[in-house]
Order: sequence, then C-alpha cells, then structure tokens
Amino acid sequence: MNERHLTFSSRAARLQYMLLMGLFRLAVTRGLYGRFARGLGRVFGPDGTVFLHEGGAPPYRIALNDGYWTRFALYRAPYEPEVARVLTAASGATPLFCDLGANKGFWTTRAAPLFEQVIAVEASAATFAELSGNARDVPNVTLHRAAIHARSGEEMRFVNTHLSHASARLEADLPAGGQDRVETVGTRAVDDLVPEGVTALIKLDVEGAEIAAIEGAARALTDGAVLIYEDHGNDPACTVSAHLLSDPDIRLYSIETGLIPMPDVATIRACKTDAYKGYNFLAARADSKLLARIMQGFANPARSG
Repeated sequence: MNERHLTFSSRAARLQYMLLMGLFRLAVTRGLYGRFARGLGRVFGPDGTVFLHEGGAPPYRIALNDGYWTRFALYRAPYEPEVARVLTAASGATPLFCDLGANKGFWTTRAAPLFEQVIAVEASAATFAELSGNARDVPNVTLHRAAIHARSGEEMRFVNTHLSHASARLEADLPAGGQDRVETVGTRAVDDLVPEGVTALIKLDVEGAEIAAIEGAARALTDGAVLIYEDHGNDPACTVSAHLLSDPDIRLYSIETGLIPMPDVATIRACKTDAYKGYNFLAARADSKLLARIMQGFANPARSG
C-alpha cells in the first residue's frame, strides 16, 4: 500500500492543493486548520479535487475544502498506517473485510485489492453519496446505507455535525446542535452482514455506538472475526475496551507500534496520551484463527508492510 501519488481535477485544483499545504504549516489549532480548507474552498469553488492513488487500490477522491481528509490523508500522510498493516497481514487469511462506519471509503478502497469481498456501511446520506462515488464501480465492494447497531431493521435518528463529517453520530448518543442536520436511517447488525462461518476482518468506527455494534456482532466474534475498533483519547474510562474485556474469551491488542497485548483498562489508558485522538485497537477471541494469522503477519514485516 505504500506506492503513492496524486492527480488533480484541474490546474486550479493543483494550485489550491499547494496553497493549502503551505497554509496548513501555519495552523496552530484543529479549528484554524479546518477554516483554511473551507476558506480556500470558497475562493476556488467547491469542485477542487485531488485523487489519492496508492498501490493497486482504486483512486480515493478528496475534496480540497474537506478539512478532515486533506489534513490526515494528504498533509499528515500516511493515514493510520497501523490499520494498513492489519489489512495486509489479514489478506489471504479471510475473504471478507467489513468497513463499518466507512465514511467516504478510504479503507473500503484500500481493502478492495486485498480481499475477495468488501462490505462498506455508512449512515449519513451525504457521506454515503461520496462513498458511492469512490467505490460503486469496484466489483467486489457491496455498499449499504445504514447505521450499525445491536439489531437490524430499526430506525434511528442520525446527526450530521455541521463542520465535520467525521464526527457524525446517532442522536441517542448525543443531542443535535443548532446547526446540525438530523436524518432518519435504518439499522444493520454485524451478524446480519457477515455470513455464518466466515472469519471476517471488521473495522468499526461508529462514533459512540460501538458497544451496541459489538453486541450485534456476538456470533461473528464467536466465528473468529477480528475487530479493529477505536478507543478515543477523550474517554479515560476506556468504555469500549472495558466492555470487550468483560468477556474473558476476548483478547485486546494495541496496533500502533506492533501487536501489543492489552490485558486491562489501565494499560489501554496509558496508551492514550492525546485527548483529541482516536486510538485503534484490535479485538478477537483468543482462539481466532484469523487473529493467529494476523499475529504471524506482524511478526513478519516483509508480509505486513
């Protein structure tokens, strides 16, 4: 996944990108960083786009007025290299990758060359439209607009925050603000997405609904699924990790600097030194064959990247 280059929608977009990268070096806060992107977007218009080409993955479209993806996938690239390493280590060991809370499809498109099937789920209508633009023509990708939760077939209210698509969430987890947009979306449970007997690799990023989503993945985890999940730095209780650790058969691992066992909440809390950052961890049953293959991949840098 490390061969990387950019293409642009126009010469103006290339200029916008160069100015953006220069201005971002002056940004001292996350808010100022986002204002730079939106401000340049108003000057150049909304159509400025860069396409990220990486290895054999389909190109990933990034709007140049997007303060999240221009920051993390362009200015601070590579984006979440620890997740890329897990995907590479799992390639060939399972046919299925599930990108749940897929946003605009970064990991969906990165995973497409590595797995026989990719399932991507996104709740926000606007973000799902951009996910579709990035992945709808990829033959082994199946897209669903839904909210991942404990049970399928329910309807829930979903909040699109007015400044950051990356912070969209279910309204039940936190009420909407005055400028937020609320829409209704149906729910899907992980166990209704992953076929019985398939040991899927699942990336879960559902902004506050993680515990309900994990409850809806009980059978998949019993079948040996491996879960990449986020435990945010602003949660000293490590709520999601504590829930997983309450099951004595589940093992947790930090993946940022290797595959490191996380035996308790105190160890996980010590890893989270930045209150503004989401930290990726791995969870699976101790007897998961897919977990064993991923561990082999991490032990072999030539394989895991």
